[in-house]
Amino acid sequence: MAAAGTRGVHYCAGVSTSMTETIFKYLGTRCTAAGGSLSAADLEAARNHFINSLPGAYTFFENVNASCMVASGCSGPAPFARDNILASLLQACAIKAARSAFPNQIARFGDPWIDQFFGGLAQFVRARILTDADVRLIKVYAELAPKLGGRLGMNDMLKDEGVRQVMRTCILPFMAPDAATTLAADVSDTASQHIAEKRGIPKPDISKVTEQETRSFLTWLPPQLHLALNSAGQPPRAAAG
Repeated sequence: MAAAGTRGVHYCAGVSTSMTETIFKYLGTRCTAAGGSLSAADLEAARNHFINSLPGAYTFFENVNASCMVASGCSGPAPFARDNILASLLQACAIKAARSAFPNQIARFGDPWIDQFFGGLAQFVRARILTDADVRLIKVYAELAPKLGGRLGMNDMLKDEGVRQVMRTCILPFMAPDAATTLAADVSDTASQHIAEKRGIPKPDISKVTEQETRSFLTWLPPQLHLALNSAGQPPRAAAG
């Protein structure tokens, strides 16, 4: 589960915001001292325009961050990366359910296995529920990154209504009364395939998840999702029928 201090594009975006503030503060001082024609209102309008454009530079910040990680030899987790963000948010919402349903795998394989399982759950969500979930989440992340910079953590993401809306759509099928029965086999197959690919284990293995274990996970899941995403509003209701 990501926390403030986790590496990611938000550091680069935050530095850009800080630099922008410094530059415009300097310009304001110089314009005042020199008696120039630019007014404080003109500078403030330019500053706001530039800062509001920073989310649109997300790909640039992403490339800068990747270069920095290579140069520093950093290989730690990047929960907010394009291919991780959905899995990271699902994990933040449902980790307690996973710990209850998969104690043997977690005890034996630890945090890497947890990441692999939620990576598999994210695959299921993309394939069966919301194909562009990652794109939507990255868009919100790109807006938050310049504002919060290195202070941005998972709790900040989960508090944002844009993130909450996407995640509510992603979890809605899991809230159905019969989800544990109707979805267990498919979720188990998708998660186990992802785990196998990540661990390089083509044959049956203890690190994979059974249908019964997944049914247990899906049974524990709804109250955890309610708590994580709906503390400030009404819980999502599964479609009738």
